[in-house]
Amino acid sequence: MTDNIKPRAFNPEGVPLPPPTYNHVCITALIPGSVDLITLAGLTGFDSSSSSNPTTVPEQAVIAYQKIKTCLAAVEATPRCIVQVRHYIVKETGNPEVDILDIVDRGWGEAWIHFMDREAEGHRPPDTVIGVASLAKKETLYECEVWAIVRK
Repeated sequence: MTDNIKPRAFNPEGVPLPPPTYNHVCITALIPGSVDLITLAGLTGFDSSSSSNPTTVPEQAVIAYQKIKTCLAAVEATPRCIVQVRHYIVKETGNPEVDILDIVDRGWGEAWIHFMDREAEGHRPPDTVIGVASLAKKETLYECEVWAIVRK
């Protein structure tokens, strides 16, 4: 495999560094010099180096979406380039008023629509919504993973 078609993973500026087990962004040439697949690690609204993280799904979602925008910009892409989305929402938050709601009704969807209307001309790529027992850090309630295609 030549170097110009091997996947290239990195961490863009403007997004907190992840643990050393992965990078936030990976570029894979689908058609070398013409089309790239961009895969992003799940991005959250939680920063382990901060002492003031948001504590609700909608608040965390807004921050996650800004991180997605930053990661995509680092590869000259925009949210309009997204072709697949996975939303991970913690099912049991400890708040009975939230936990009684279906995961699709916990406020992240409105934030996603607003983000995609503003940043992607109303683009609505396919998505999957997954209720999970937990995410990487106990304070993290929401995580969003996207794939995008960039044509050069």
